Amino acid sequence: MSREIETERSMLDLLLARYNSERRGTIADRWVRAEHVRSSQGIWETLSIADFIAIDKYASSQAIHGHEIKVSRSDWLTELRDPSKAERIKRFCHRWWLVVPDASIVKPGELPEGWGLMVKAGNVLRAKHRAPKLDPEPLTLDFVAGLTAAVQRTAMREPLHRDARTILTWDARNGTRELCQACGEPAPCHLHQPRAIKDHAA
Repeated sequence: MSREIETERSMLDLLLARYNSERRGTIADRWVRAEHVRSSQGIWETLSIADFIAIDKYASSQAIHGHEIKVSRSDWLTELRDPSKAERIKRFCHRWWLVVPDASIVKPGELPEGWGLMVKAGNVLRAKHRAPKLDPEPLTLDFVAGLTAAVQRTAMREPLHRDARTILTWDARNGTRELCQACGEPAPCHLHQPRAIKDHAA
């Protein structure tokens, strides 16, 4: 994908792919993913929206990773002019990332304190500057409500943008089986792997 057609949507798809890993032989996914998470559900509060949040469920590394996507230099400069915008959600996160399609969007010395930087490299995202560990505030019920609603919306939207992975499992009774990672049904799954279903039928 060329830089000229990079959009927030294409960068979100890269984040969905980055934060997707299953335990071998199971459908247990390490990550919870949420797009467009609101800082508040109230109508009077000043609102911010995190482009993407990923929650690491592993006990040894549990953390909330927040992400701000910027696809142009002008978008990034607008963000820099109002540091309070990101802080409304960053304060709840263990790590906070800026995600860009090209490193030239961010000039040396511009990355705010406490931010990491991910840059598109081919068809994946690479951490150019590791986000430091933060000391987040306790989650408010207001934020949790918005976060869980975003998780639900994202799970419903994911098949619109990419198929769930197919994983291999084995047991003595059934031998090797291909399953949909999202639900554990035999692959290809009509609900979570619509493109594979179409190809399978062709």
